Amino acid sequence: MPYLLRFGALLLVWFAAVFAITELTGWLFAWPAVFGGWRAGPIALYWPGQFLGWRGLLAPGHRWIVDGAAVVSGLCALALAARVVLDLRGTRRPGFGAGRWADRAAVRRSGLLDGGRR
Repeated sequence: MPYLLRFGALLLVWFAAVFAITELTGWLFAWPAVFGGWRAGPIALYWPGQFLGWRGLLAPGHRWIVDGAAVVSGLCALALAARVVLDLRGTRRPGFGAGRWADRAAVRRSGLLDGGRR
């Protein structure tokens, strides 16, 4: 898969994670009207990351929830960035036999068939 397509897919995954975090944060406060969003019956739908603007609307004792949501969103971004870095490095597993796939003779030579004895 081309690098840009992989990067785009991971970006989409991050947006989905931030959307879920935003909705969960709204759910914790029972989707108050002051948070804005698009009302869909008793719930509201928010833009990903919209929770960042809610911190000032909350009592000081509840602001830690928005801070926690921001930290979790950042950790998701870091995990996906690590995935991109690992994709860039490629696979560096040592091969055995003919490449990574061993034939019967290579397995026999390795000693795997006779319980580790040669």
